[in-house]
Amino acid sequence: MERGVISTFDRKRPSVRLSYAFCYLVAIAIAVSTLYPLLWVFLGSLKEAKEIFYVPPTFLPRTFLWENYLRAWQAYSIPRVFQNTLVIYFGFVVVRLISLSTAAYALSHLNVPGRRGVYLLFLATLMLPAFAYLIPSYLIIFHLGLLDSFWAICLPAGADSYSLLLLKNYFDGIPGEIFESARIDGASEWVVLRKIVLPLSKPIIAVLGIFAFIHVWRDFVWQRIVLPSASKWTVSIALWYHSLGNQGAVLPQNVQLAAMLISTLPPMLVFLIFQRYIIEGVSFTGIKG
Repeated sequence: MERGVISTFDRKRPSVRLSYAFCYLVAIAIAVSTLYPLLWVFLGSLKEAKEIFYVPPTFLPRTFLWENYLRAWQAYSIPRVFQNTLVIYFGFVVVRLISLSTAAYALSHLNVPGRRGVYLLFLATLMLPAFAYLIPSYLIIFHLGLLDSFWAICLPAGADSYSLLLLKNYFDGIPGEIFESARIDGASEWVVLRKIVLPLSKPIIAVLGIFAFIHVWRDFVWQRIVLPSASKWTVSIALWYHSLGNQGAVLPQNVQLAAMLISTLPPMLVFLIFQRYIIEGVSFTGIKG
């Protein structure tokens, strides 16, 4: 038997049923307003280029041009840019997981001198806008000789304060008795982190992995700065170049819409598959503040 905030008896009252109906209508309106732009992109990608600008506009294409997706696949070099983006993502996740999990564990369960000050310092960095880090980050990458390499994107991933605070907040919720028992049995801190903490932290690790995927997939400014070679372009750079930056030789609007829709499919699939981990991880990180 399902139980909710409102009992079955109260739901039979006309005022409660009316409130439920209103909430459903609002939810439907929000869903339609959210999905309509995606539907417009899909239908526009199947039209002729000139039909997109008809006044009054047409909703359904007069002729369904499925070959626009093949043109977009070839013009945007989809296999190559997808491969580059995925390679960057896996390096991004590995660097972030190794660096931030060790730092979060030290701040959460080790008696590190001045760890409260370090924690407050990380909190303070969240008050600065992301663009404030562009020039210092670029100078560091330039002096290390990492320009035009995937390391220029992967290495800075290990200095993300928000992910660090999420991990630390999650680690704080793990009972300290588990660590004490492991240390009594002779386990080192590295063994405790690798064999106890990380297996217990799968929900928050999954959340950070999804956040990292979305960040890498949609990031443009930093990737455009540090990856000038076309052979290393990612999805976001390829979309920008062929839509706005190709020295005026932009592709037709229908082909651009087809490429945009193709680029949205991987993030949508990732979210649909792992949405349970997002809800679970975010709820766990909110238990302790």
